Amino acid sequence: MKKIAVIAAMSKEIDLLKSILANSQYKKTPVAEFFFGTLAGNQIILVQSGIGKVCAAAALNELYHQFNPDIVLNTGAAGGLADDVFVMDVVAADMTAYYDVFCGQEIGQVQDFPRFFSADAALLKKAQELKIKTGLIASGDKFVTSKAEADFIRNIYPNALAVDMESAAIAQICFLYKLPFLCLRVISDTPGVAHHQQQYDNFWETAGENSFQVLEKFLKLLS
Repeated sequence: MKKIAVIAAMSKEIDLLKSILANSQYKKTPVAEFFFGTLAGNQIILVQSGIGKVCAAAALNELYHQFNPDIVLNTGAAGGLADDVFVMDVVAADMTAYYDVFCGQEIGQVQDFPRFFSADAALLKKAQELKIKTGLIASGDKFVTSKAEADFIRNIYPNALAVDMESAAIAQICFLYKLPFLCLRVISDTPGVAHHQQQYDNFWETAGENSFQVLEKFLKLLS
């Protein structure tokens, strides 16, 4: 039995996932909320980290020391950046990187760390069996809403599929602890379009109907 951790930032993301677990239990700490259960013969730990890089890193650090997971997955919503990525698409990050870090070398590179954090090869191969798009996801501590903000990120990473607020921080902690990691995100919005906030709000009305089912299928593949 593998111990698989699934980290998401918000309660609305976690709520979409709790229903797939059997034998569910709950634990709250000062850092995060943890929901335990089983699926397809594996132990699943859902972690509600809170929004942003610091919350995500703190939650994963506590997860690692208290529960010692075998695999770490990150999921939740992301903003679409590529022209062929649309709302409700699911994307897997073959690499994650920061767009808001600068230590005097290249934008995105924390000193003494890689600029790009690669996904675990075996997990990425499993995700590709689901026929979903794969590519770079960029992270930063900002909810990106405008075309100018999206263009800024695309200028740094022309091939970026999506933008979020946690995945690169989680990847960096997994790099430190040598934990297999993969990020699977659902496109909730496309920054810069007209009525962007409405687009994001409407996403949550239908998100559970199809896109989050991809994560359930992926977890079952890991059995």
